[in-house]
Amino acid sequence: MSGSAIREDHAAPAASVRARGSAAALSDAVLHHIPLGVLFVDAGGTLLPPVPPAIETLFPGRDGICAHFDTLLRPYLADKALQALFSEFERARHSGQNQPQDVEIRLPKRDGSASTAYYRFEFIALTEQAGVSIVHITDRTLAVQQTLELKDLRGRLQIQTEILRSVLQTGHARFAASVRRTDAAMTAINAILKKPAREPAAFRNKLDETLTEVDRIRRESAALKLSSLESAARLFEDSLHELRGRATLSGSDFLPLAVKLDELFGHFADLRLLMKIAKPEAVAAGGDLAERVTDNGTQIIDAPNFIAMMRAAALPAPPPRRAPEGTLESTLSALADHIGAEHGKAVTLHCSGLQQVPPEYLSVIKHIAIQLIRNALVHGIEAPPARAAAGKPAVATLRLSFESLPDASYELRFEDNGRGVDPQLVLRTAVARQLITPEAAALLTDRHAVKLIFKAGYTTLSPATAAPARGAGLCMVRRKVHEAGGTIAVASTIGRDTRFKINLPAVAALPQTAGP
Repeated sequence: MSGSAIREDHAAPAASVRARGSAAALSDAVLHHIPLGVLFVDAGGTLLPPVPPAIETLFPGRDGICAHFDTLLRPYLADKALQALFSEFERARHSGQNQPQDVEIRLPKRDGSASTAYYRFEFIALTEQAGVSIVHITDRTLAVQQTLELKDLRGRLQIQTEILRSVLQTGHARFAASVRRTDAAMTAINAILKKPAREPAAFRNKLDETLTEVDRIRRESAALKLSSLESAARLFEDSLHELRGRATLSGSDFLPLAVKLDELFGHFADLRLLMKIAKPEAVAAGGDLAERVTDNGTQIIDAPNFIAMMRAAALPAPPPRRAPEGTLESTLSALADHIGAEHGKAVTLHCSGLQQVPPEYLSVIKHIAIQLIRNALVHGIEAPPARAAAGKPAVATLRLSFESLPDASYELRFEDNGRGVDPQLVLRTAVARQLITPEAAALLTDRHAVKLIFKAGYTTLSPATAAPARGAGLCMVRRKVHEAGGTIAVASTIGRDTRFKINLPAVAALPQTAGP
């Protein structure tokens, strides 16, 4: 064999090695720049190299290099979601069928809180290499959130459609009578839950009385075919039955009911609003009800006339601007009206910026606002005679604003034009309730004394009038703020106003654009 042939024989393997090295380098470069998370996982769940940088963006804050698929995902997924995902991984590995999974992910933030994201996992078994699968991970947060918002919007539309259809089919007079009975049951529930109770028997009585009223609401809504209101009543009823099955009861057991009760009131607020808009004057006055009924007694209302009445009723005296139904502002406004009426106080809630609340903060802001509104109307806003004596308008004003700051953090402000917070009264109350010693109270300035209103158990209500969870409202506000990594400050002018300022940290940037 000639020398040139030998050189060619040696050159061929070398070229092949260089080609394979070049291909590997090219693959690494592609994985480095594509936004998709692409992982190679063997049959045992071990991660195979290379691991693209996109994984660092999708799963920020990882402690070192994860060698196993389970180790990578466990800090971000609930156990149940993790088990379901691995079951799908095993199914895809054995059957070769790919069924993408959208999974809820909890992403930790620097302040210790977490944001919610939604990732899609696709498993592809490699036929070229037995036991190895490709896992595609893509961020679907925006798409899923839009789907959830659309679902919520459709739900609100369904509620309004059911109400209008029920008025048309049942007749305004009978529908209004049912609404009045439901309203009475709602009022009764509030009164029952406010009853003082210390002994187990008293808590049982409160529970049984509340169940009776909720059952009445559920039956009324079922008769009117209002499935949304019926469903909300049933969920509240189920929670009460769960409490009923417990061996012992205390005031703290009733606290989780607040959210479900708030949802029930939200559905009822929609119903009352449409009733006001849709009220036909002729029917309300008695009119020709006797002549316009079917054989089974159902009132007949022609749909075109009904719609015309709705429009005509709105023309002469248009109501003040209301937030779109189903929004946070409309829910809080309805709550303020309800609590104000409950305590004999006229109030107007002015909101601004709530449409800017990020989804990650929506639940936190809602719970904080509910407690601040309730606290203002129960404690801060004076009774009508006291407001008149002080030269104040009969209608009290609450203001709630949400704002995004230049550093991407957020500021929530709440104020009322009520009696203000008296530091000396706060100190006397805190000492009387043994929340602070007289010696410590004597050392506090007025500014620090006012902060005692956030202590658990602080309330100026007497034991005879306070609810079982008295003193929990502002303590809950402070806890919610601190859990979100924020701060809260309070200022007040006696006889004029009380102001809360809450600062919340920035929401982490979307995973595909933010670093770890």
